Amino acid sequence: MRLTLQDGDKVLLDLPLSNSDWAPQTRDAFLRELEEMDSERICEICDFFSNRRRLEMVTHMVSGTDNSATFTELLRVAVNPKYISDLVNRAPRSLVTKDQRGYRVSPAGVGSFLLLSLGTSKVLEQLDSVKNGDKSFEEE
Repeated sequence: MRLTLQDGDKVLLDLPLSNSDWAPQTRDAFLRELEEMDSERICEICDFFSNRRRLEMVTHMVSGTDNSATFTELLRVAVNPKYISDLVNRAPRSLVTKDQRGYRVSPAGVGSFLLLSLGTSKVLEQLDSVKNGDKSFEEE
């Protein structure tokens, strides 16, 4: 299994998930990037998405065509206006913003959300299928 992040044709990150598959230069580059990483920023993003209500509201916004929702739409998801206020006030580095039309998830917010939700979910599914002896994923 590999983790690959692309911007068009440009590969931003491509790593095997097993460090035994890393070439020595890949391992050195990876460790260097980990040391230079802004861990505080990563913790803020993970903390933001660790709340179920915020995750449900972002899921609702991302499932729309323009990654946005009105207050009324979010109220159907969140039930309590306090949760909607929390969504914007707790969002680090403008992952979610409020404007005259409602609430919007930024491109950085969408990327973080997809990586943490779908990306993590797919990795866990693959690990579960390997653990259970199911090799069907290898045919893809």
